[in-house]
Amino acid sequence: MKRRTFITFLGLFTSVGVILALFVLGVFFKQDITLSIVITCAFIACIAVMLYSIEQMRSDSNKEIENSLELSYKEVLNHGDIGIITYNENFEITFMSDFFEKRNMEHIGEKILNWLPELQDMLANEGNIQTVIINEEKFLVRKIANAFVLIFKNITEEYDLDKRLDDEALVLGLLNYDNYDELTMSEDELSYINANIKVPVIDYFRGFNVVYKTLKNNRLLLIMHEETFEKIRADRFSILSKVRKVSKEGNVDVTISMAFATGSNNLDELDESVESLMDLAQTRGGDQVVVKEAGNDATFYGGTTEAREKQSKTKVRVTANTLKDLIEKSSNVIIVGHRDMDADCIGSAMCMANISMSLDKKTYIITKTGGIEPMINEVMVKYAKQLEGKHTFVSETEAIDVCDDDSLIIMVDHHSAAQSNGSNLLKQAKRIIIIDHHRRKADLDVTALMMYIEAAASSATEITVEFLPYFSKNIEIEPEEANIMYLGILIDTDHFRVRTGSRTFDVAKQLRRYGADPMVCDDLSQDSYYAVLQKSKILNSGKIYGSKIIVAPTYEGQFSRTIASQASDILVKSKGIEAAFVICNNEKDEVIVSARSKGKINVQVIMEKMHGGGHMTAAGLQVSDTSVSKIENELLKVLDEYFEGEKNESNTAG
Repeated sequence: MKRRTFITFLGLFTSVGVILALFVLGVFFKQDITLSIVITCAFIACIAVMLYSIEQMRSDSNKEIENSLELSYKEVLNHGDIGIITYNENFEITFMSDFFEKRNMEHIGEKILNWLPELQDMLANEGNIQTVIINEEKFLVRKIANAFVLIFKNITEEYDLDKRLDDEALVLGLLNYDNYDELTMSEDELSYINANIKVPVIDYFRGFNVVYKTLKNNRLLLIMHEETFEKIRADRFSILSKVRKVSKEGNVDVTISMAFATGSNNLDELDESVESLMDLAQTRGGDQVVVKEAGNDATFYGGTTEAREKQSKTKVRVTANTLKDLIEKSSNVIIVGHRDMDADCIGSAMCMANISMSLDKKTYIITKTGGIEPMINEVMVKYAKQLEGKHTFVSETEAIDVCDDDSLIIMVDHHSAAQSNGSNLLKQAKRIIIIDHHRRKADLDVTALMMYIEAAASSATEITVEFLPYFSKNIEIEPEEANIMYLGILIDTDHFRVRTGSRTFDVAKQLRRYGADPMVCDDLSQDSYYAVLQKSKILNSGKIYGSKIIVAPTYEGQFSRTIASQASDILVKSKGIEAAFVICNNEKDEVIVSARSKGKINVQVIMEKMHGGGHMTAAGLQVSDTSVSKIENELLKVLDEYFEGEKNESNTAG
């Protein structure tokens, strides 16, 4: 370096000297041109030497910089624990940095996917970042866009720390012994429950090192880490089915419900969530597990038994008193039902209207919007004179016009705004209550002051008629209204064959006192010849799925929900059949599914997976902008998943 610097300066001084010599010779001494040419050539040679020296100096400097940068680059990669892989268009590895050599990973010439098949989606341009685990080390792999380059970043410490934090996150749980407080138990029954249900439940959670605390006779508080909870989830909460089995063997009507809240470090949030989830499990009939991670939807396990009828009427009385207080503080009352109102929906709406009017409140029932099923519509037309003389039937628009901040909106026979014949009204209403008998959905789209969802009830009519004794003795139910209410129970219970308890018959007896005539109701429920033809068409479309299920997709024609449900009732009564699913279009060209079960298959769980709902033995859904064939394919997939899940639960239950 010093030598080249010396030559450079020498050339520079020489050039300057030559220029001065030429100047002196030419100006002062008038020498001939030959000498000038010689001197000029010498000057040019000096310039060339100088330029060469400058270029060499620059080249050496660049090499020094490059060497320095290369050392720094390698140092940066080593410091950041980063590796680089290049590959060709055939996905063959062409270069691996020292990062991999240190880990004895030598795969040059090998196809990437033969080494790391989990990178398939990334290489197919379905992502540019992914985590892989190699020899217990964790790497974040990034694909450089528009280049055959992969960058590997060692994230083992961060990954393990995150996992440890996740595993040690708190999970809050509640366990409830269903029906425990409702039963009148003998000493032997109590002893059996303690020895064969409560003790095994405690032993089950002790086996997972769960911290538990008895809150009261029928409830436990459960505290655990996420890692422990995942082990219980992997066991598919087998204690649920074990308790169900022991309860059945001992002829005691006790099952368990569990709720678990996860995904938050805020204990108040977990506590509030788990209480809400337990309420959800109870309103869905119990005998199930509800799990919810903060920010995600609830997940359900179990729920394979029908909701049990509650013996105590204390809850009815308390609810009736709350209902009375809410009505009295209202400016008026508006009753809404679900779209395509059926007999139960109309019957429960009229019952609530009579309760409201007994408290001197102006009351409206929305029936002119959302549709009414043909059978009950014929009954409404037949009884028009009596009904219209007593009730105010309105459209949703008319209801919105009379609604103010103090109006009370009563939803009957449904609890979803999406299913309501007053969905726009519900958006602006300030005070809403819900009265329903369908198993509650996980995520409500309505904010209610009060919810009374009794999944054990046969019908919404049964629930509302039970309120009557707690209101004015002056309530007058006309025989025509009593017939409609009785008809609602008759249809929802398939003529008292399903979901029928002692309280159902108590309500039927009460309606008889109001003038309901079973013979008239039976006649009102009879089919026309056209309805018989429609049901025949559905029945002829049935196909056997597996060996115990009938799926009946009817691709042509339009059918009422009543026709579809009656057809599924007929199909499920076939010998050897446990469940039936009717799929068809309704009058609005929506696709409807009517599902029925004898009790061994939970059609409510199946319909919920397709965003429907209902009961264990009777459920359904209604979907717009789709086709019968699409819903049929979706149903078959859900059935496959359902029976695979049942198989797994059976295996874990022992």
